[in-house]
Amino acid sequence: MNNTENDRSWNENFKNYVEFIVNHPAYTGLYYERKTDGTVKWVVLKDSIQGRIRTAWWDEQCRRLNIPIQSGCYAIVSRIIHPTKIHICQCCGRPLSIFQIYPTKPLLKKINEHFNISISQVDYDIFGIIDTYCTDQTSIDFIAKCFKQPHGLKKYELKTIIYQNYVGTDQPSRLLSPGVMSNNPDRFDGFHSDGLCCREKTDKGRHTVNMKTYTQDRRAYEDWSEGNYNLANRLMGEFQKDNKLYECPNCHHIRKMSADHIGPISLGFRHHIYFKPLCSSCNSSKNNRFTYSDVKELLEIEQRNEDVISWHSKHIWDKVKFLVVDDSTAKTASNIMASAHQNVLYLLSTIYQRTGKEFLRRYLHPEYSLTDYRFEDFDPFDLGKLKIKQKTLTSKNKLKNQERASRVPFESLEEFAAKDNRRHRFYHECITSEIENIIATIDNKDFDKADELLQAAISHLADIIFDSEWVAD
Repeated sequence: MNNTENDRSWNENFKNYVEFIVNHPAYTGLYYERKTDGTVKWVVLKDSIQGRIRTAWWDEQCRRLNIPIQSGCYAIVSRIIHPTKIHICQCCGRPLSIFQIYPTKPLLKKINEHFNISISQVDYDIFGIIDTYCTDQTSIDFIAKCFKQPHGLKKYELKTIIYQNYVGTDQPSRLLSPGVMSNNPDRFDGFHSDGLCCREKTDKGRHTVNMKTYTQDRRAYEDWSEGNYNLANRLMGEFQKDNKLYECPNCHHIRKMSADHIGPISLGFRHHIYFKPLCSSCNSSKNNRFTYSDVKELLEIEQRNEDVISWHSKHIWDKVKFLVVDDSTAKTASNIMASAHQNVLYLLSTIYQRTGKEFLRRYLHPEYSLTDYRFEDFDPFDLGKLKIKQKTLTSKNKLKNQERASRVPFESLEEFAAKDNRRHRFYHECITSEIENIIATIDNKDFDKADELLQAAISHLADIIFDSEWVAD
């Protein structure tokens, strides 16, 4: 929580919003107090007596709405019961939607560059951007491509698809952000008081300067990537806070560098410290592919007896890595590894839904969160001379990160099971008996045997995928 929030003056619009919310029937029975000046005590500590009273009220709303009490449930309920679906920013008084309709910074950057404009995240929501700037089919196709939709859609079709697949769901998105983040039960209405418009300014922990010093790559958790994610995240932060301009090795423009994974996490590679510098544009255009040059670097790293691939993707990597002889075969190998990784997530999701967390926890390493790293002699083009200093810490923030490293991977499996995966090809009908054996072995608590069976099933899947999808020129 931002400890200075109650000390700042409230915008007049926010004051009116607070009175409207605490008196609305939707929140009947939700605890709050008034301070000596008559204003509402909007924020309480969740671990305080008042916070526990609020939590009990939100638990009751979950039961009333038949929403399981688990991670993320309060955010869902907060959106359902909110009477206007519009939150007022405490700092500037701007009205903002509580739904995911505003472009994230990476998407906004693409939009600003494509349309040669300079709008902020909250100047327009995604529908306003489409209505205002998509004046021809080419511009509509550009937005459609950002959301991985086909060309040729009409405006209303594109907006409907975005609403159904992004805005109208409870799944987090890398493309769209809500106008205000959930913060329940600390805040009375379940949302942070400051909106997307002002959060970086008013919350020192999220100030742009500070955020540049540290990056948490959620994909490492979502993709069940091995590797010391904490060290890798810290090193990515060094790239972010380095404001020097360099010649990009790919496009040769003079730009700020970003950290490019030599082996993409989304293909099953480790979240390691083997980055190479690329400008943000070139980094984004690579997407989830590797190049022939990348493969040669990965093989050199392996020759030093260092692991580059996560446990669940080693078999498919070993099958394709020596077949890559140019960028064309690198692209084919990338596609096959992407397919194999989606099948791995499908398998892990199936096991999780049937058996829970206990067995799968063995593949997570939340202990990495308890080490802090600092760097000397950082040079994005010569990471070999980097000096790494580490220190074990058990601060509240470190413990929170440890909890996140244990929570997000399972949230991602829940999201994977819930989303529409029709664009991927799955081969699990070929290993149905193997899956049932794994689940039965987990139920019998023989986790070492279950691990052997899981590794064998993943290897079998990799063989099937390779035989079905490898096509080299």
